[in-house]
Amino acid sequence: MATSTNSSPTTTNVPRVDTHLAKFSQASIVVLTALAFILNQPIIVAITAVIMALSALAPSISPFRLIYNGVLIPLHLLEPRIVEDDPAPHRFAQGVGAAFLIVATLVLYLTKATAVGWALDLIVFVLAGINLTVGFCAGCFVYYHLGRLGLLPRVRYEGSFHWRGV
Repeated sequence: MATSTNSSPTTTNVPRVDTHLAKFSQASIVVLTALAFILNQPIIVAITAVIMALSALAPSISPFRLIYNGVLIPLHLLEPRIVEDDPAPHRFAQGVGAAFLIVATLVLYLTKATAVGWALDLIVFVLAGINLTVGFCAGCFVYYHLGRLGLLPRVRYEGSFHWRGV
C-alpha cells in the first residue's frame, strides 16, 4: 500500500489498493491453477493455497507482493496504480480462494475423489480469470453483501460495491 503525499487526515486515512498488484496476483493464480490442472500436479495446488493464504492473512509478506515490489517494479515491467478502495474485500476473496485450494489439496492427496479436487482448483482458476479479464471480483461481491447483512464489516470507502471492469 502506498502512502499519500498529502498529510491531511482526510486523505491519509482513505484505504487504498494497488490495482496492478491485484492484477499480477490474479494472473499468477490463473497460471498456477492452470498449470496444476494441466500437469496433474497437486503440489502446485498446495503451493498456490499457501501463497493465497499468506496474501490474505499477512499481505506484507505475500509472495506475489514481494515479487511485484522486488522484481517487477524495479525492472519497470509494472508501475503501481493506487486507487481508493478497501483492501478487506480483496483479502477476503483471496482467503476464500485459499480455502478452496486447501480443500482441493486435501481431497487430491487424501482421497480418490480427484474430480472434486480438480473441480475446486478450476473454480479458483475461473473466478481469478473473470476478475483478471472482466474486473468482476466474486469474493468482493460476497464480502460487500455479507457486510450489508451485518455479518462482515462494511467496506471502508464511499459508495458501495462497484464493478470496476478491466
